[in-house]
Amino acid sequence: MTDPSAPPLPPARPTRPPRKWLGPKGGWFVFLAFTFFWFCNVLFDALVVKHVSLSTNTLVLGGFGMTAALIYTLAYRLRPAEGITVVRLLLAFLLGGLGSTQLALLIELPLALGLGTGREGTLVLHSLAGVIEEACKILAVLLAARGLTVRTAHTGLFVGGAVGLGFAAFEDMRYASAILGQPSSFHSPLTSVIVLTFGRDLLGPLEHPIMTTLLAAALFAATRQGKFRITGKVVLVYLGVAAVHGLIDTSPDLFGLALPAETAAGLGLAIGILLALALGVVWLVYSRRVRDRMLAGEAAELQSASPVGSTASGSFNSAPPTGSPSQ
Repeated sequence: MTDPSAPPLPPARPTRPPRKWLGPKGGWFVFLAFTFFWFCNVLFDALVVKHVSLSTNTLVLGGFGMTAALIYTLAYRLRPAEGITVVRLLLAFLLGGLGSTQLALLIELPLALGLGTGREGTLVLHSLAGVIEEACKILAVLLAARGLTVRTAHTGLFVGGAVGLGFAAFEDMRYASAILGQPSSFHSPLTSVIVLTFGRDLLGPLEHPIMTTLLAAALFAATRQGKFRITGKVVLVYLGVAAVHGLIDTSPDLFGLALPAETAAGLGLAIGILLALALGVVWLVYSRRVRDRMLAGEAAELQSASPVGSTASGSFNSAPPTGSPSQ
């Protein structure tokens, strides 16, 4: 028997669920860690070596900071129902991003040589960049989705986002290494390194990942019986993202037809940022709609399964449970 004079036991503390990796906000930790090491590397070159250059460490740390943070966030939000493993997501990011970047380069480089370096040739090349690069990225998405049993718009957001992030990271590294070897309009090499690595790393996820995510989601949503289909909606989404992509790339060239080069570059950058932000809004609205539709479907499945359980327990409980679907 319990002694009534004994002090009452303290209430049991609720058990916390096990912490997964770095937590839901671990992407910020990944980004800050990459930024910290990138900043230390730049300071070491500036203060100790006395020569600021685009070293391998600066290139990788500056180009992969934000993309690595977003890949962590995607991997953290994976659920078993998606059927996507972390390994598949990382392979889509690394191999899919690298492969699509190289494929686009193999197509664009001969095209650039054929069109020449004149203003008209550059304008045509930049106009076709969206058509070429979006096709290369969606091809990488198709390869990354081989063997994937769950093909819905929600899983397309994950696979397309991983490939788009990889493409953005590798393209930024290639672009930065090519630009730094040319005459720079910046006031110092330090400014060049900061703008070409860290600056593009911040803006990169606003363009390629969102475009690939939207196109991959449309392609996955059109899947029937586990097979991809090229429907009219998929074609329209492809043409839409390719047109926006081409407009972002050609904005400086179009302004350059009537304005000085520096003014045209500034206006083109502003137009590109505005278009990228508009794409971000479209992605945010669409992804939330896809998520709500998925959660509503799961809730409907649970609700349809609940009468079975109540019927099975009817022989033990004659009264219907509170909150049953019959109410």
